Amino acid sequence: MGIPTTTGRFAVKEQSSGWGTAETSFANANFVEAQIVVPTPTQSTVQAEVMRASYFAPTRLAGGKGPTEISLTMPLHGFSTDAPTTYPSEHPDSLLLRSALGGSVLFGYATDVTGGTNQTLTVTSGEAAIGGLAVMAPMGSTSPTEYSVGWVKTKSSNTYTMQRKWALTSAGADQTPNSSGTVYGSNSIALTATQPTPFTLEWLGSTANVSFRFFDCVVTSATITLNAREQPTLAVTVRAANWTNVGSGGAPSAAAMTNRPQMPVVMSDNGARVVDAAAEQKAGSVSIAMTSTVTDELNYDAPQGIARFVVTKRLVETTIVAPAAASSASNLDNPASLIAPGTSAGALQIDAGTTPGRAFSALIPSGQLKEIQALGDSNSLVSVTTILECGIYAGDTTDGSAGVVMNTPFRLAFL
Repeated sequence: MGIPTTTGRFAVKEQSSGWGTAETSFANANFVEAQIVVPTPTQSTVQAEVMRASYFAPTRLAGGKGPTEISLTMPLHGFSTDAPTTYPSEHPDSLLLRSALGGSVLFGYATDVTGGTNQTLTVTSGEAAIGGLAVMAPMGSTSPTEYSVGWVKTKSSNTYTMQRKWALTSAGADQTPNSSGTVYGSNSIALTATQPTPFTLEWLGSTANVSFRFFDCVVTSATITLNAREQPTLAVTVRAANWTNVGSGGAPSAAAMTNRPQMPVVMSDNGARVVDAAAEQKAGSVSIAMTSTVTDELNYDAPQGIARFVVTKRLVETTIVAPAAASSASNLDNPASLIAPGTSAGALQIDAGTTPGRAFSALIPSGQLKEIQALGDSNSLVSVTTILECGIYAGDTTDGSAGVVMNTPFRLAFL
C-alpha cells in the first residue's frame, strides 16, 4: 500500500524579514483547513544548444527553483468564535486577500454608540481615521441584539454616514442603530497600489517525512463565491519564488480551529444581502474575482535568481446572477431593460453574516458595467447576469485623517 501524502495541513505566515527569508515557526492560528492541490515543487533544467557526435542525452544543469503555482479552495473563515473585545485580528483568509488587493486596516471597535438614523451612526467620540472602513452596529428594537454592516462614507465629528442604509434582511425594512451597545470594527482590505509583503506557505503531508516550505509567495488570483444556501468559499492561486524540502514535520496532529470559524450559509436569516441605492436586491449568486499580474524581478543577488514579484496590475470583477423579475425597478433583475456596457451602477454592498467575529462584507463604491447584461438559465428560471468593474471613486470625506482604505475603488471586510 502506498504512502498517503495528499492529505495534511498547511499554514500561511507573513515574512517578517521580507523577501528572501522564509518563516520557520508556525502557530496553530497560522493553519487553516482547505482543499489543496498537492504542491509540486519545481526546478528548471538547463541545457546548452550544442552539436553532439551522436544522439545521446545532452548535458543538463539544475536551474533555479520556481516559480511554483499552488492552488487551494476553502470555506471563507471568520477570525473569532467569540464576540471580539477589541480591533479584529489578522487571520489566514485576510492575509491571502491582502496579498491580492494591496492594503488593509484593522480598526473601528467602540463601546460608546449613542444612536443614529437609517443611514448614520453616532458615537460619543468619533474615531479620527474611521473614514472608508466597515463597521457593524447594533440595531434598535431587536432582542436579542442584531447587527447590520455599514461602510463609512462621511465622518463628521461624532457622526458617521454610511454608503448604504442599515437593514436587517430578516426584517425587510430600514433600521436605526441602538442608543447603546458595541460597535464592532473590521479588518478592511482595499484595492491599492501597494506592493505585497511576501509570505511563507508550509504544507505538512500525512506522513512524518513529507513537509515542504514554499516562501517568497504572493497571491495572483483570489475568487470569493457566495451562492444562496451554500457556504461562502475562497479559491486562491499562490505563486512562490522559492521552496525547500523540510524533510520532517509532517503527519500533523488534529487541531481545533477555534480562531477560524467557518462563515454561515448564505441566506437572509444569516444576514446575507445585496443592496444598492434603491433597496436590497435579488441575487442567486455573487462571485468576486480578484487578479494580480506579477512580474519576476530577476537579480543575481537572489538565492534562486528571483528577488521578488512585482505587481503591475490588479483587477476586480463582480458577477451577480439574479432571478429575472416580471416587473422590477432594480438594475440587477430587469430582463426588459438590459443595461449597456460602461453604465454606472453606483455603490453596491454585499454582506454575508452579521455575527461579530464571523461576518463578511464587500463594497464597490462606484460600480461600472463591464458588458451588456446577459439573460440565462438558473434552475430552469430566467436569470440576469451582471458583471461589474470598479470605477474611479473619490466620494469619501472626513474631518479626521485619511487612511489606507478611504476612497479606494474596492473593499472587503471581516467583522
